[in-house]
Amino acid sequence: MLSSCVRNKRNCKVRILHHSITSVVLFVCGVVALSLGLHAAANEGVHPFDVYAVDGAGEQLLHIAVRPNGNQIQVMQEGVVAMPGKPHGIAKHPVQSVFIVTLPGQGAESPRAVTLELSDDGTLSIVGVSDLQHSTGYTSFDRTGGYFLTSSYHDGHFDVYQVKPDGVVGKRVSHQQVAEKYAHSVLTTSDNRFVYVPCVKEFNAIYQYSFDGQTGNVLPLEPFDAKPPHMFGPRHIAYHPDRPYVYFSNEQQLGVSAYRIEEDGQLAALQHATTIPRRLPYTAGVRDMHASDVAVTGDGEFLFLALRDFVGDEDSVFMFRVAKDGRLSLVSRKRVGDIPWCLRVSPNDSHLLVSESRDKTLAIFPIQNNDGALGDAVRMDWGAEVRNMVVRRLPAK
Repeated sequence: MLSSCVRNKRNCKVRILHHSITSVVLFVCGVVALSLGLHAAANEGVHPFDVYAVDGAGEQLLHIAVRPNGNQIQVMQEGVVAMPGKPHGIAKHPVQSVFIVTLPGQGAESPRAVTLELSDDGTLSIVGVSDLQHSTGYTSFDRTGGYFLTSSYHDGHFDVYQVKPDGVVGKRVSHQQVAEKYAHSVLTTSDNRFVYVPCVKEFNAIYQYSFDGQTGNVLPLEPFDAKPPHMFGPRHIAYHPDRPYVYFSNEQQLGVSAYRIEEDGQLAALQHATTIPRRLPYTAGVRDMHASDVAVTGDGEFLFLALRDFVGDEDSVFMFRVAKDGRLSLVSRKRVGDIPWCLRVSPNDSHLLVSESRDKTLAIFPIQNNDGALGDAVRMDWGAEVRNMVVRRLPAK
């Protein structure tokens, strides 16, 4: 059996269940280190990796180390990096050891992009801070790392910026107004030829653009909108690693939609998969149940979808098997902690990382190789309502 930590939503108390393997919690100079056991089968071939997460309230970037140790993994908070403001988004450069953290700006202060470089010994240092033209929400690099993309949830647009050789954000090369508001994410396709911008709530849409990886220019496709079903609310994006399929989490529909990417970039709907029915019809301005993030394993075999429940106890991650034609079949459901906001798959697909934001915990679930189901989690209290994080595989020694 595994050691697991379960948080009860109603009284917000943590219970640690001890089975055959002992949990150890160490407090050293304010840094928490946890060592808990996992199934040996789930740990075979696990590579060490690091997690970097933004703590907006604490104005810092958290560095978490995850290390395999026999039939266990160790989860340790390695340190923090102070930020010159409240961080919101984070993106990892696809080639260089560089991260960009965005600061939304407050009052007369403009939004900024902070570039951090990772040294050989694992420490992060700020190498540049750039002003951005507009507010930001979701952030990403294009597939070359030559351009940095930002979407604005409240203002309904996205921007493309040049990235200098040292990873610092340069001039803006494109600005696109897609809707009045609720442009939730922006991400180029795996071949870097197209970019899609989903909008949630009443601005329900998936806007389609061509992308020029040489210049950073974008052009709207015709038709412009892939027209998701009414009030689905497409939110976040995940691409299949080697087939022309893309998946959108649907914030209002509580499910996930699969599309085939045609040669001209147009999206052809394959399937709209569901999870559980809504408790109540969607009402603008009322928080109830909402799907959040979506992630696909590196081998393209499984997809994970997070469901947040702001008023009840339905917080879950749903596991789907991905068929060769891109369609999805529901495998299982895993109850998780309060308000799962962000999902990341670890290197070599061994674990799923879930930021349980209201619980202020990082949950690391082993992915079962045979069916994609999730085992019991190792949890670490990182003391922050983390909504964005990235995972970095450590280079081989």
